[in-house]
Amino acid sequence: MSFARNLLRGVDGARKSPLIQLVAVGTIALSLLLVGVVELAALNVRRLSESWGGGVQMTVYLEDGVTPARAQKVAGALGKLPGVASVRAVGTHEAWLRLQRSLGGRAELLDGVEEGFLPASIEVSLKPGVAEVLRAHPAFEKLRHTAGVEDVELMGDWASRLRGLERLLSSAGWFVAALVLCACLYIVGSTIRLGVFARRDEIEIWKLVGATNGFVKAPFLVEGGLQGALGSGVAVLLLYGLYRLASPRLESVLGSWLAAGPLGFFTAGQVMMALVCGTLLGLCGSALALGRYVKV
Repeated sequence: MSFARNLLRGVDGARKSPLIQLVAVGTIALSLLLVGVVELAALNVRRLSESWGGGVQMTVYLEDGVTPARAQKVAGALGKLPGVASVRAVGTHEAWLRLQRSLGGRAELLDGVEEGFLPASIEVSLKPGVAEVLRAHPAFEKLRHTAGVEDVELMGDWASRLRGLERLLSSAGWFVAALVLCACLYIVGSTIRLGVFARRDEIEIWKLVGATNGFVKAPFLVEGGLQGALGSGVAVLLLYGLYRLASPRLESVLGSWLAAGPLGFFTAGQVMMALVCGTLLGLCGSALALGRYVKV
C-alpha cells in the first residue's frame, strides 16, 4: 500500500512539470539509443564473425568447363588433408540460386543473367586454428596451381577483421555507455533538483507536520525511476523502428555475407534487462541528487 501511495505521489509530482519531464525522458531516450545502436551493431558483427569462423572458411573456385568428375576428384583430395573438417561441392546452378536468395527483393537484377555466369566451387570447413596457418603452408600454394582450380579464397583474413571490428565496437559501446551513464545521471539529478525547488514550500509544510525524510524523498525517487523507465522504453522502440527500417536495405547490400542468417535484434530478455537498467539509472540519479544537493 505504501509503495502504491508513493507511486501515485511521484506520478502526481511529475505531472506538475510536464515540459521538464518530456525533455528529460527524450534526452535519456536519445542517449540510450546511441548505446543501443552500437551494441546492436556489435551483436550482428559477432554473429557474422562466429558464422565465418565456424563455417565455410575456404572456397576453391573452379575453372569454366571443369567436369563434375574432376570437381569431385579435387574435393576428395581436399577432404583427405589434415585440418579439413568437411568439403562440399557447389555447382553453378546452386551458386546462382544462392545469389538470387541473397538479393531478396532485388532478385530482378538477375533477369537475363545466365546461371553459368557464376563459377562452380568447393567449400571447405576447417578445424579450429587451421585457417591462421594454412596460408603459409606449401599445400595452399600447390592448391592454387592445381589443374581445374581458378582461385582460392581464404576467409581467415575476413574473419580476423570481423573479430577486430567486434572488439572495436564492444570497446566503443563501453565508452559510449560510460558517457551516457554520466549524462543520464546529470539529467535526472537536474530534473529532481528543479522539482524540489519548485515544491520547496510544500516540502517545508511536510517537515513541519512531522514527515520523515523517507516520506519527503519517496516521490522524487519514483519520479527519477519513471524517467529512466520511460526513457529506456522509448529508446527500445526507436531502436526497433530503426532496425525494421534499415535491416532490409542492409541485408540486400550485404547479400551472401550474412552467412549466419538475417540481421538480428535483441532478445526479449535483453530488452527487459535494458528496461530494468534504465529504471535503476533513474533511481540512482534521483538518489544522488537528493543525497548530495537537497537537504530535506
